[in-house]
Amino acid sequence: MPGCGGYIYPPMVRAWREFGRVCGSQLVVLAPPYRNPTSLATLERGAALPLGSLVLGDGDATIAVLAELTALSYRAPWAVPCLALPAHQQPLEPLLLLVTELRDRLVVVHRSGARRVDDWAQIVRCVRRRAAPTAAELARWVARRLRQRDIEIPLRHQFEEVLQGTPADAGLSVASYSRLFAHYGTYTARDWRALGRLAAHAASGRRGERKTYAPISLRTVCEYARKYLAMPYHLVAERLGWEWVLEAALRTARYVAPERRRGAHRPTGPACQQILRNTERARVSS
Repeated sequence: MPGCGGYIYPPMVRAWREFGRVCGSQLVVLAPPYRNPTSLATLERGAALPLGSLVLGDGDATIAVLAELTALSYRAPWAVPCLALPAHQQPLEPLLLLVTELRDRLVVVHRSGARRVDDWAQIVRCVRRRAAPTAAELARWVARRLRQRDIEIPLRHQFEEVLQGTPADAGLSVASYSRLFAHYGTYTARDWRALGRLAAHAASGRRGERKTYAPISLRTVCEYARKYLAMPYHLVAERLGWEWVLEAALRTARYVAPERRRGAHRPTGPACQQILRNTERARVSS
């Protein structure tokens, strides 16, 4: 299904999602305050996933779990994707070549043997250890969320300035960048730079990795939280990840609207292998 601004949604997202479900993959949601897990199907019958949610995929077929997590990344890009793997599992790199949407964001949670993960504190620890986002990752996430490819490079320049100290001028003044961004919404170049700092702070503030970008004071973080997220700072501190910060900022400025999900439907027809064959045929013909 075509998106706006040049982004094309993968034609096989629905097929891969059904493949994952039929093959027995399971998605569990851990929402703030990260104590009690909830079935994804339960949440999809009501409101969309809460901001700051962690979604753990578990199952015997890793590719099937990745398929469901990939589909979820299009439906709820503000959720942090997590994958449960046995301790002896082979490296993921070959599989991640098939699911580039997850490559920079996926959190791997190791489990012992065939047991399902039930140590929710372990998932939280793994998410907190995830690498802080780069300027390119932040820009790519926003461009995909808005379905506007043209905004990605200008955004990356803003984020590089605040996270890496790289001047963002590229021959353009701040005012010129702001006029460019005005075609997409209300945020100016300075606003995007502030959001880059806020997202990086949310991702790494608890792990003491602030050396990777210019220090940001608690007073400034509180101001940014009120202005861009419409919430007090203590609510920011209670949530994990950086994706939800960008999502909340886009909602506050009405770039996107909060989404509500319809009831989840599980396939009852073809067997797992038949869906896999159909999916492969669709990949070859696309």
